[in-house]
Amino acid sequence: MTHTLLTGATGLLGSQLMADLLEANVPLAVLVRPGAEVSCRERIESLLQRQEAARAATLPRPVVLEGDLNAERCGLGHEQLGWLRRNCGRIVHSGASLQFIGKDRAEEPWRSNVGGTQHVLQVSEVAGVRDFWHVSTAYVSGLAKGVIPERPSTDVHGFRNDYEASKHEAETLVRSAAWLDRPTFVRPAVIVGDSRTGATTTYHGLMAMLRLMTVIVRSLPADETGYRHVSLRLTMTGDERRNMVPVDWVSETIAVLLQSGVARGGIYHVAPDRPITTREIIDYASSYLNSGGVQFVGNTPPEDMTLLEEMAYGGKGLYESYEDTDPVFSMENLHAIPGVRHCPPLDEATIHRFLAYGDEDRWGKRRQKPAVVSRWMEDVLAELRTAGGEAAVAEVARLAASGPQAEPPATVGLEVLGPGGGAWTVELTEDGSATITKGRPAATGPTICLEPSQLIQYARQALASPAAVGTRRRPTVSLARDTVIS
Repeated sequence: MTHTLLTGATGLLGSQLMADLLEANVPLAVLVRPGAEVSCRERIESLLQRQEAARAATLPRPVVLEGDLNAERCGLGHEQLGWLRRNCGRIVHSGASLQFIGKDRAEEPWRSNVGGTQHVLQVSEVAGVRDFWHVSTAYVSGLAKGVIPERPSTDVHGFRNDYEASKHEAETLVRSAAWLDRPTFVRPAVIVGDSRTGATTTYHGLMAMLRLMTVIVRSLPADETGYRHVSLRLTMTGDERRNMVPVDWVSETIAVLLQSGVARGGIYHVAPDRPITTREIIDYASSYLNSGGVQFVGNTPPEDMTLLEEMAYGGKGLYESYEDTDPVFSMENLHAIPGVRHCPPLDEATIHRFLAYGDEDRWGKRRQKPAVVSRWMEDVLAELRTAGGEAAVAEVARLAASGPQAEPPATVGLEVLGPGGGAWTVELTEDGSATITKGRPAATGPTICLEPSQLIQYARQALASPAAVGTRRRPTVSLARDTVIS
């Protein structure tokens, strides 16, 4: 069982975790819902190309399974479930809704967080996957006070909103799944952007606050030095703790846990050692915006609010329930795992990066570049089979492996890195044919890493080889620069 199935791969955390695991050479399959105008593979390709640009590295590609968390068995058919049964040994369930309040239990966040978890559990049962990792939230603690231990969640203290309650119910579902073998729970605090680049794909929470502050400050007149005075009174002390964690560190931590060999079955809070305070957020944002003047006036709102204050208070909205200081989350379990780093602090430079990225991204309104793929290798192999049959596929595997290791019967893995790439397992039989399936092979047999141009070159050679097609009547084939069949 070589592959890990990841849900939520198109989200802020999921896309980072997908790239981190691929970079660590962990074979992945991802469950993806198609977009309104793009396919599942295009969605994943676009995300990976952005990650490659940020990392200056070329990444492998996962097996992409089209599905939907909100459908029975995630909308997967018999063929896809069969593939998971043969190839998947672990599920990491990261897909979730971040919506705070739902109209009823048929809507978000209940639909994805509870119903979606139930559907992923159905997949794990049908596919026989017993190793289940559930990405939850530290706020399943709800309204509990004091230091929050890394223990199973309860509902005895109540919750601030439907999001927290739905994530608690999801954890309960996972614990009650009798077929699972020691499920693992990872509970991040509030996930914010990348601490190194400021990049984010969501503008909730901290980014909503920074955006509001940007709008308010830039609406004010500036003096001759560009400085803006912000006459704003906030009903806070400024010392309120905010348990915010950068997505790159959360993803890195989960990747370490997954590969540690000793973390399975635990409960882990992924939280900062030193939470940032409200005052620090305001001060750091003010230094970026060349402004000042915000006052913290305690817990009683001013009776004579100015238009500026009405604007600020009206923008708090759903996050008002989190104005009190955050809980303290125990991390004894987390820090007992070798290789786990302490959370990097959200300092002034980091907040500036978040603000700069927000400006550059036009606060989520910038149109992202679509994936650029000259040729999908999945299509290349499909056309190769159509033109030359299994014998042509076998010849490609032999050419790639080049030597005794490709003599049948043998198993050869083909891994095409970069745009349009993927991984396939070719089983060579003694009669000269082959079977090809998606994904990397098990430990036995070589895996050959190729560039897209190399696979196309081998496909041309295979179709030109009489030995590859045997006595089959070979169609007229012309292999152009970036196509297999023309």
